[in-house]
Amino acid sequence: MVRILDEQEYFDKEAISASQIKAFDRGAYWFWKSSPFNKEKDEESETDALVFGKLAHCVLLEPEAVEERFAVEDFGLSRKNKKYAELKGTTDKIIVSPAEMERAKKMVDAIKGHKLAGDILFGATCEKPFSWVEDGHKYPFKAKVDAIKRTKAGIVVVDYKTSSDIDGVLNWGQKLQYPLQADFYCRAVKAKYGEEPIEFVFIIQSNKEGEEDVIAVANVEYETMQVAHDIVDRRLEEIEEKLDMWFESGDKNIWSAYPNRVEIRYSNWFMERGND
Repeated sequence: MVRILDEQEYFDKEAISASQIKAFDRGAYWFWKSSPFNKEKDEESETDALVFGKLAHCVLLEPEAVEERFAVEDFGLSRKNKKYAELKGTTDKIIVSPAEMERAKKMVDAIKGHKLAGDILFGATCEKPFSWVEDGHKYPFKAKVDAIKRTKAGIVVVDYKTSSDIDGVLNWGQKLQYPLQADFYCRAVKAKYGEEPIEFVFIIQSNKEGEEDVIAVANVEYETMQVAHDIVDRRLEEIEEKLDMWFESGDKNIWSAYPNRVEIRYSNWFMERGND
């Protein structure tokens, strides 16, 4: 059963998401540190990059919601000052500077003017967050898919990213594990609409000021997607096993970064020095 969620419900709901799978792929400690199953998790840090990413997403995909979610205020050059703290206490909205709002609009204009990206987004609809329960799994899943586009051939899933290193994202798929997200979102769309998406597309835009027109439209290479699918299967199984252990015992060592003794060793090229 699929259940539509609002923004706060999505973040609060105890369910497994793409970001949690990516975190668990790094290690159980990193999964638990940000997991909604963890009642003692730290609040998400409010960095300039994180706030701007949310703003750019909203301006591009949900322009009608910008005024509801964001307040434009001049708080100076940094969020780490008294004026920003005072403004935070006066509203539940996300506070952004006039310069950030102007840059977000400039980025959206660049996306719309980019032939490949513009064609893909034309006719696409923004998705609401949702949760679902999948056969064979004990814990619910949740997803916040950016957008889908219905074509004659089927559903295209679209995800928008901003990045300071697009080449790194494209050439090192494991760097941010976007392929795992692509696989999980395809599962989510299938659960909601009952059909396998025909394509998953990333639109990746430079978030460097003055480089708003640096935009890549990317698919995940076929073999990479197959490997990502297998990794997601394994990580889901491991996450559910760890959660079972946690709810049965409450032992925090389950989420230890280094649960077993480890070794320090030289890299292979350095080891060759011993053969000189």
